[in-house]
Amino acid sequence: MVTKLAPLFKTLSDANRLKILNFVHNRQLKCADADCACMKDISKQLDIGMPTISHHVKGLVQAGLLTVRKQGRWSYLEVEPKQFEKLEKFITLFT
Repeated sequence: MVTKLAPLFKTLSDANRLKILNFVHNRQLKCADADCACMKDISKQLDIGMPTISHHVKGLVQAGLLTVRKQGRWSYLEVEPKQFEKLEKFITLFT
């Protein structure tokens, strides 16, 4: 179990990735439709360039922490709760 979680913790060790996850999660809570967390919006809100956003999103998707849905020119992001449930189970062992 620990060996499988190491890549998730490594992915989460970057401040920009944490900012992106937080932004996407907060947008999901506020939006009624599924089109609320666009990469363009992340770039504007967090003042991070699109190439950097794309790089970090790719890592988050590969780790299974985000899912991406393309619609036309835009990519919309959603947090994938299953991976966070695994992390939560591990972390609660220490509380």
